[in-house]
Amino acid sequence: MENIEENIQIIDSTGIEVFEAQERASIDIQVSTAKKFPRNLTRVRTNSVGIACMNKETAESCRYAKPVGGKNVTGPSVHLARIVCQQYGNIRVQQRIKQITDKTIIAEAVAFDMETNYAVCVEARRSIIDKRGKRYTESVIETNAMAILAIAERNAILKVVPKAIIDTVYEEAFKCANGDLSDNAKLIIARDKAFEFLKNEYSATEEEVVTCLGLKTKDAIKAEHIADLRGYVQALKDKELTADELFKRNKGREVTDTEVINQDEPKQEDKKNKKVQI
Repeated sequence: MENIEENIQIIDSTGIEVFEAQERASIDIQVSTAKKFPRNLTRVRTNSVGIACMNKETAESCRYAKPVGGKNVTGPSVHLARIVCQQYGNIRVQQRIKQITDKTIIAEAVAFDMETNYAVCVEARRSIIDKRGKRYTESVIETNAMAILAIAERNAILKVVPKAIIDTVYEEAFKCANGDLSDNAKLIIARDKAFEFLKNEYSATEEEVVTCLGLKTKDAIKAEHIADLRGYVQALKDKELTADELFKRNKGREVTDTEVINQDEPKQEDKKNKKVQI
């Protein structure tokens, strides 16, 4: 009995209570400030469009695309979500890695509209198992953790900011990024740049690119396919998917840890010499 009493530890909850009180006070101040200085939705939309369309590179980063179940899934990227969130104001966004299991990373993000007192919490998951069924190395897990945090952040923001604003910015950025491709000569130039970029950065063959678009030949590529190619590039940059996933490369082949890292990181050898923009 004496030994049990000696091992009993009294936990002082004062520190926890103080932290909770400070956190509540901080939120109360932010809510009261938001009520005092409400947002102007027209200005939010105008400013967001202005930033998203400030240059072609920014506009291109606002859209992602990836093949899922034989179809193309496209939508606003985390970059667009952050642009709108910054202009929306009176919003609090937090994200964290909730759990890392043997096979999966689970991220969580919360977006809290201080003005309307509306908040959402979303989860996002990503596998950390390679083609051999082995767990990724720590460096690759860290890279994937950053990517899944960004995805969770994007999904939370898009659930809080009105869809009408998101859609307007998305459409204007799409127009700015793709420009006029009605002229066949311009379409061919844009197509060739896209192929060159994917070849240099992700070792993609012409056949792989054509196949991921659901086409049989390079000549069948139209304006809408150029937009999808740019969306693929953005998804690869943001690590929404890997090059192996996009191009469905040899799932049964043995791969090394170096290859696992490289499928998430674009090649660096050509970046020193030139920057290819598609």
